[in-house]
Amino acid sequence: MEQVLIKENKYNGSYVAIKDFGDSTVIADGKDPKEVYDKAVKQGYSNPVILFIPAKDMVQIY
Repeated sequence: MEQVLIKENKYNGSYVAIKDFGDSTVIADGKDPKEVYDKAVKQGYSNPVILFIPAKDMVQIY
């Protein structure tokens, strides 16, 4: 599997929808993953991939 990389700082701390794991083009973004998914589906993407882009220095607990 290839690494998906979103380099644009404007997405830091947000959820993004990309076309698929082979194409990291951002098709929707926002603070709520459900809204991001709905935006992507409304644009005609039936199975978008939703990712969270952490803000710089954000503590993440898994």
